[in-house]
Amino acid sequence: MFFGRKTHGDAAAGPHATTILRDVVEVVAIVAAGAWAFYVFIYQNRILPSFAEPDVNITASMQRLSERNGLIAVGLRTAYRNVGSVKAHFTGIAVNVYGQRITPSEPRVTRESAPLAYDFEGFYRIGPRVPVYAYAYVTQLGNPKTGQDIEIDPGTMFENYRTFYVPQGRFQMLTVCIDAPFTKYENKTVPTHLAVGPYGNVKVVTQLTSQMSQYGVCPVASLDVR
Repeated sequence: MFFGRKTHGDAAAGPHATTILRDVVEVVAIVAAGAWAFYVFIYQNRILPSFAEPDVNITASMQRLSERNGLIAVGLRTAYRNVGSVKAHFTGIAVNVYGQRITPSEPRVTRESAPLAYDFEGFYRIGPRVPVYAYAYVTQLGNPKTGQDIEIDPGTMFENYRTFYVPQGRFQMLTVCIDAPFTKYENKTVPTHLAVGPYGNVKVVTQLTSQMSQYGVCPVASLDVR
C-alpha cells in the first residue's frame, strides 16, 4: 500500500509538473519576444537614433555650357544628402562662386621645421578669390518670417540647379563654397541671418549652440574655364 501510493502519487505529479514547466516556458518565450520587439522597434528605431547627430553630405559640380556676347554660361548643381539616422533641418544655405586667375611662377620653397600643413605650387600662382556669383536664404527654422523650409529625411536628398555667367577671359578657375548649418531639432527657432560682404559674397550667420552642426566647406568643387 505504501509503495503503491507513492508510485501512484509520482504518476499523478508527472503530468502536472510537465504542465507547469510548459507554462513557464511559454511565459518566458512571450517575455523574451516582447523584450526583443521593444529592443528592435523602440530602442533601435526611436530611442537610439534620438541620441545620434545628423550627418549631411554636400556636393557640388559645375559645367561650362556656352559662350555668347563675351560671357561664359556655367551650370551649377548642388546636392544635399542625409547619410545619417535622424532628420536634418537647415537654418540657412549660402552658395558662393569665386573666380581666380592662374599665373606662371618660378618654384619657391620656404622651409619650416616639422610643419603641420604643407602646399607646394611649383610653377604657378593662384590669385585672390573674386566673388562672381552667390545665392543664399534663411529657412523658417532660422526665421519664421521666411517662406523657405528645408529638411531631409535619412537616406534622402534634394538638389538645386542654377545658371550663372562670368566674363570670358577674365578668370581661369571657378570654385564653389557652401555654408549650410543644420540641426536635428525643429521645435525651437535658431536666430539666423545673412551677412553680405562688400564684394557680393554672402554667409549664413546663426546662433552657435551645442545643438547646431556648422557646415562650411571651401572649395566644394572647381572648374577650369580657360
